[in-house]
Amino acid sequence: MNKIKKLFLFETPKTDNEFILENKLSGIRYDVRKEYNNTVKNVYNDYEKNLAYVEKRFSVPKNNDVVIRKIKIFKNIKAFLVFYDGMVNSDLVDQSIIETLLEIPQFSEDAWENDILETLVSHCQAMKVSEFEQIIDDVNFGSVGLFIDKIPVAFSLDVRNWGHRGIDKPEIEQSIYGPQEAFNEMLRNSSALVRKTLKTEKLICEGVKIGNVSRTRGVLMYISDIANNDLINEIKRRIDAISIDYVIAIEEIAHMLEDKTYMITNHTLATERPDRVAKALAEGRVALIINGSPKALIFPTNAFELMHSIADAYMRFPYANMTRILRIFAMFICVLLPALYLAITLYHQEMIPTFLVFSISAARENVPFPSIIELLIMNFSFELIREAGIRMPGPIGSTLGIVGGLILGQAAVSAKIVSPLMIIIIAITGIGSFAITDYSLEWSYRILRLIFIILAATLGFYGIAIGIFLYSVMLGAQKSFGVPFLAPLTSSKKGSISHSVFVSPIWKNENRSDYLGTKDDVQEPKISRKWKINKRK
Repeated sequence: MNKIKKLFLFETPKTDNEFILENKLSGIRYDVRKEYNNTVKNVYNDYEKNLAYVEKRFSVPKNNDVVIRKIKIFKNIKAFLVFYDGMVNSDLVDQSIIETLLEIPQFSEDAWENDILETLVSHCQAMKVSEFEQIIDDVNFGSVGLFIDKIPVAFSLDVRNWGHRGIDKPEIEQSIYGPQEAFNEMLRNSSALVRKTLKTEKLICEGVKIGNVSRTRGVLMYISDIANNDLINEIKRRIDAISIDYVIAIEEIAHMLEDKTYMITNHTLATERPDRVAKALAEGRVALIINGSPKALIFPTNAFELMHSIADAYMRFPYANMTRILRIFAMFICVLLPALYLAITLYHQEMIPTFLVFSISAARENVPFPSIIELLIMNFSFELIREAGIRMPGPIGSTLGIVGGLILGQAAVSAKIVSPLMIIIIAITGIGSFAITDYSLEWSYRILRLIFIILAATLGFYGIAIGIFLYSVMLGAQKSFGVPFLAPLTSSKKGSISHSVFVSPIWKNENRSDYLGTKDDVQEPKISRKWKINKRK
């Protein structure tokens, strides 16, 4: 009977020792960086001390992927290598390091350090390191650390071989024209793509480390004979002043570097295209690339640069100007179209032709909600469909966007929840938002759209005018690394405004932007098509 009860009746399981996660901080925050602050900084000249210290720092044998390879070289001198399994090229470790060490001929003991370095450098990058922190940082970044008895230095051997993606096409900044390459998560691959385009020794890749614990490595890229030194020093000052434990993506760094993080408009330009970075560097800007992130940050930027596309530089200037006009028109549609519709239908009906007023009234005759509620419902539904389409896999996401929009719109009209004209307004607004090139800028316009809808519902055209005025003042007060966000509008150089809004023929881009304060203002000679002069002669 008891067995039958156990089969059909629920009983609370008995636990001998119930686990309870207790808070043991007691107001004290544990910081792993302080654990080794008072310990020795320099490498010992004793094999056992170095081995014990390395095993303690890397939590051996608890840390399963740490490899410590012990070997004996000339005259039975003890040595060991430390590295992470999976982050190094095993063939290079075996052939270029271990075999080389085992075949080292007899050297004089006074010249051990240089002899070891010169022997290894023929096979791979190698350098002497005297401090434990530096060699440990290198090992964490994928290098091999070599410690040899009776030598008070360690050797950092660069044999990295991480798993990574290949060089793919851009996913976000797609273009028919221009190169079809995008950054990947490997730092050196990304910097090499830029250097492949800008083949000059003046292109500087200055190393940086961000993150007190993660020690994420990156490079600050600029052309030394073009970029402004004050701009470079300011960016380096801000990067060095970042105090954060872990850095995963470059977008986190952008948030730490911005002047005003509470503004809805971003102050840096993130791109996945090496050609866009190369073009920005040639203009006198500075770029930041970090390991593990497939994007680069470009600074400074302005309101006009965020609206541009790199494809504009590769198209004939009449075509490029047409696309820029379309994007500007799409921007106004994305931000102001719902607000204008609301203001006209609620407060300024006299602006609408009489027959159109009758048509709108007939369409909204059986709609139970006010226009503002109707607009917010459809706007919220459209945003839900778009976000769901992004999160779903590719084929399913596109199908969800099309089918979901059609079914939802048709069902809403049939149920008389919204009017057909409102569906058209929301659809055109959504199409306009898709024409915005920068994803962060698109988000700022989506927020602005809601603000203008509220202003239009409250004050009509007056509310929209007040919103445009306040937003323009706020934009004018913003700066991106010392450069006004509306910099071309305040520039004194002739033609700078038209060059920022429209595309000029490439042979007329004689000067760089004056607001960047570059060392060399001249980008090309006044007459760059010399073949035309020779032909006239």
